[in-house]
Amino acid sequence: MDKWWSEIDDAVLACLSGTGGMSAHEIGRRLGMSEAAAVSVLGMLAQEGRVRLAHVEAV
Repeated sequence: MDKWWSEIDDAVLACLSGTGGMSAHEIGRRLGMSEAAAVSVLGMLAQEGRVRLAHVEAV
């Protein structure tokens, strides 16, 4: 199971590599997952200090 999470983490980090940032919606679309799933992965990566969440807006 750890390898599965590692692959997802790596895919999200690859999406962000070389960009000025990307929305959770766009990450989800590129990786074939829901925006909510992308938010969840991003939250875990942020807790680990691997990404920084820099922009949040009310809907």
